[in-house]
Amino acid sequence: MPKKEVSDKPEAFGRILDAATELFLEAGYESTGTSVIASRAKVSKRELYTHFGDKRAVLHAAITRLQEEIATEMRAEWSVEGDMSTVLLHAGATIHRHVSSRRFRQLFRIVAAESFHDPAMAKQFYKLGPGSGRIDTSRYLAKQMKANFLREEDPLRAADVFLDLIIGARTMTASALGISESAPAKKHIEQAVGLFLRCYAPEPAAKKRRGHA
Repeated sequence: MPKKEVSDKPEAFGRILDAATELFLEAGYESTGTSVIASRAKVSKRELYTHFGDKRAVLHAAITRLQEEIATEMRAEWSVEGDMSTVLLHAGATIHRHVSSRRFRQLFRIVAAESFHDPAMAKQFYKLGPGSGRIDTSRYLAKQMKANFLREEDPLRAADVFLDLIIGARTMTASALGISESAPAKKHIEQAVGLFLRCYAPEPAAKKRRGHA
């Protein structure tokens, strides 16, 4: 009985994305041609075009993969049971690490530059990244509010406050300019989480009773 052929599509697809991401980070989007991507991925240009319509489609796929990797890791972070302060510290450090990473910074800059020509890509980047992260963070905070570990407020607004404290304007400006931060991340995360917990500390039971009296 003849041996059934196994498709090489997933492997080739992954190699192309790996090669394209590396090249986009090294030389930028505009300076990277599909022939160079195909050569680095060890596939023909024809094979590249069987998986992707054009170079912009490769960029879309690279962005999607990065954001999905981050989202998967963050969902695992938010699913951890245990001391809320510890969970927030660990999740905050993971978020900050991703946003400060070279790969994220470079792709963020490419998306910002290309957003004028491809607004759909910018929307995709936001939806899969900041938008998804905001919702996942709010779900965790909503559970903590329900358990009376945090003051009951709008969970999405609380998520915005937490993420703004963790990431901050300085980190996003550095990412947009491709600059590595020199400030110690650990101390920043500890201060951000401490400030958030003080801001959203639950009301004492006695105060609640007086408020409903």
